[in-house]
Formats: sequence, structure tokens, C-alpha cells
Amino acid sequence: MLETCKRCRYGVEIIRGDYKCEKQEIKIPRDEALYPFRQCSLFSFKNCIVKIKKLHENAEMPRRATPESAGFDLHSIEDFTICPGEHKSVRTGLAFELPPAYAMLVYPRSGNAKKYGITLSNAVGVVDSDYRGEVIVLLHNAGHYEVSFKAGDRIAQAIIHALPDIEIIECEELGDTERGKGGFGSTGL
Repeated sequence: MLETCKRCRYGVEIIRGDYKCEKQEIKIPRDEALYPFRQCSLFSFKNCIVKIKKLHENAEMPRRATPESAGFDLHSIEDFTICPGEHKSVRTGLAFELPPAYAMLVYPRSGNAKKYGITLSNAVGVVDSDYRGEVIVLLHNAGHYEVSFKAGDRIAQAIIHALPDIEIIECEELGDTERGKGGFGSTGL
């Protein structure tokens, strides 16, 4: 994974308006520093910017567990206990601004599911790009024991998805496939 310099710039300005790179021991002329995407092998563009607003003092910014993790963790802002069979709305204290044509999908954390049977009531939560309210996670305890969480505990994970630009049209006929109308179990067990 490529490292990125702070605020997408080369580094501190030194004599004659040149810059010293924060990551490499080289001096870069000012004109080149204005176009780091053309000159710097460490620079990488991000495909989309997601703005996040903290709505509560206990809110934690989402972060990936590892640099290559697909999802980033969402945290609770309060202590709570969830009993077997119970559904609970859990606040994150965060609001998101997603770019158009993107959505944030909220998934259970596999560790919580395996250890405690904690999953999501709605299987996958969907946060649309035009929603600006607080993200609330709908947890379900499918296990046999009550489970307690503290403020700051990881309760779910979210992944940002690009959405295709589609058009839905009504028609009289659909194209044929080998599977056809074969539904549940039609391809074997």
C-alpha cells in the first residue's frame, strides 16, 4: 500500500521555496510540489471522500483494523446489555456525508457473531448518500447468553460501496438462461 504525505503535499518548505519530502530524503522544487500526483511515487489518490461529523462526545471515528481491511469499525457511544433474542438500537454518535452514487452498508462483526451470536436485526444496514442523521446499528442477540458492551466497543463494521448507474424498465419478456426459473436448491445442495 502506498504511503501518503500529510495533506497531499511534499513536506516542509525550505530555502528558495523548495520542499523537503516528509517520507523521502530529497528536495523537490516548488513547481513540482504543486503537482505531487505527477511527481511523487508515494502519492496516491483516494476514489471518494467521506465526511464524518461527531454528534456525541463519546463518538469514535471509524477506522480499519488493518490497512487492507475492507470495512471500518463502528463503535457504541454508550454501555448496554443485550439479552438472548433481544433487538437493540445502538447509537454510534456519527453522521456521514457520502458522495452521490455511493452507499454505506453496515455488516455484523464476525468476532461478535462467532463468540456471542451478535448479528444485525436487518441483516445488512443501508446508509444512503442523502441521509445526514446519526447512524444507528440494529443489533440482535441470536445467542443463548446476555452480552454486555461498553462505550467505545466495536459493534459493527461498515463498507462503502459504489453504486452502478442503472435504469429500471418494465418489459414483457426476459432473456433466456440455462438456469431459467430454477430457484432455491435448483443447482444442487
